[in-house]
Amino acid sequence: MARALSRHTDETRYAPEGRYEALFNNMSEGCVLCEAVRDEAGQLVDYIVRDANPAFRRRAPGGEAMIGRRETEIRPGVRPAWFAACARALAGEAVRFEFRDRLSGRWYDVHMTRISDVEFGQFFVDVSERKAAERRQAELFEELNHRVKNNLAVVSSILELQGRASPPEVRAHLSKAVDRIRSIADLHTALYAQKSSEDVALCPYLEELGRRLAASLFEHQEARVSVRCEAIRLPVKEAVSLGLIVNELVTNAAKHALAGRTGGEVDVAASLAGGEIRLVVSDDGPGIAPEQAERGAGLGLRAVRSLAEGLGGRVRMLDGPGGRVEVWAPAAGRVANDERQQPLL
Repeated sequence: MARALSRHTDETRYAPEGRYEALFNNMSEGCVLCEAVRDEAGQLVDYIVRDANPAFRRRAPGGEAMIGRRETEIRPGVRPAWFAACARALAGEAVRFEFRDRLSGRWYDVHMTRISDVEFGQFFVDVSERKAAERRQAELFEELNHRVKNNLAVVSSILELQGRASPPEVRAHLSKAVDRIRSIADLHTALYAQKSSEDVALCPYLEELGRRLAASLFEHQEARVSVRCEAIRLPVKEAVSLGLIVNELVTNAAKHALAGRTGGEVDVAASLAGGEIRLVVSDDGPGIAPEQAERGAGLGLRAVRSLAEGLGGRVRMLDGPGGRVEVWAPAAGRVANDERQQPLL
């Protein structure tokens, strides 16, 4: 008799319903059970909060009062994107996004999952502390970029002043050094503007670099640097290398292709092709002599080859008209579309 009672107690304790109820009531993260409300066309337009675990009720303002009510009653300003996410979850899609609750001011990592034809679950993992840490890190990163940019500006100004008092040959070398420093400073300006420490938008960076090089190299000429670029993001270190490559190639074009001319054009084009970044810098000058291309020309092109090899890429001279240098670099892990995922709320 005692043995039978013990077996019955164990079966009750470990029945699926009991286990799930214990998990639902004791989990530290918020969990909500929802029932879909559809319009005449069958589209999900709202849902009823059927149940919520204690963790959610404690954290959500008015958590107890939510049960049995429609979401539009609880939060009248719910955006359509939220209900669209619910509909995707109800259709069987794994839905996950980050959400800031305006009422509580807290951030959540939200997971939505299908339970039945009319029911779906929402799970809220509180990530407010991580978001606060990310915000502090972003503020420190902004300050670092600002200081680096200012320090680079000071160094380039000192070299520029020194160049003015130097012989022409020395002045030319110092001018190149100033341009290289400023190309890195341009990157830090771009990073400071976009407040991102992970990667950089290539197009604004190259456009600003092109404007600065045109003003620096063609001050007394009717020449220009044009930039055409697809929406590409890439790591900071590799953006620096590509910026220095562009700096060297545009400077080279100014020295050899546009020297002695009153006008001219240098074109910079960056795109994604076949899993690689393709960068082409071309000019409307006389072109690169075959013997120069054969031996890699001067220091500028040797620097370009070295920078490209550091990216795991390659360089080649293209046929004219004009001088045309093509640089290829692996594009693994880069994002072709520069638009970031927008939050649902």
